[in-house]
Amino acid sequence: MISEQRINAQNQINARANEVDGHLVRLFSEWQDIKARKVSGHGGFVKKLQAQLEEYEQSHNYNTEDWWLHCYASYTSIIACLRNRKTALKVEIYLARFDDETGILTHVHDCIKRKTDYTVEGVANNIKKATELEEQARQLRSQVRDFSIR
Repeated sequence: MISEQRINAQNQINARANEVDGHLVRLFSEWQDIKARKVSGHGGFVKKLQAQLEEYEQSHNYNTEDWWLHCYASYTSIIACLRNRKTALKVEIYLARFDDETGILTHVHDCIKRKTDYTVEGVANNIKKATELEEQARQLRSQVRDFSIR
C-alpha cells in the first residue's frame, strides 16, 4: 500500500521539478544555436553557461541539505537531476539537445507538466486497474499464441 507520506513527497518533488523545468528551459533558450558545451578536453558546459547554472542553483538554494540539483550532458542531451535528500526521490528533467561535434545547442525541449495532485486512493485504483489489464492482456495473448510473431 502506498502511504500518504509517499504521495505527498511525490507531489512535492513533481511541483519543484515543474518549477525547475520552466526556469532552466528559459535559461537554455537563450543558448539556442550557440555553443553551450565544450567539445575538447573533459567537456562540460562553456564557462559562461556553467556560471549561469551555478548562480541559479545558489539563488534557489539548491545543493544544500534538502535539495540537490545537477545539470549534465548524456550523449547529446542536457539533463537536470533534481533530488530531495530527505525523501530520496529524484526526477530527471530533459532540457535540451546539442551537437556533440560542435557543442552548439540545437533544440530546447518543451516543459513537461508533472502531476502534482496524486492521492492514495487514485494511485491504488490505478495500480489495481493496471494489474487487471495486464492479466487480461496475458489471457488474450495466450488465446492467439499459435499466431504470434516472435
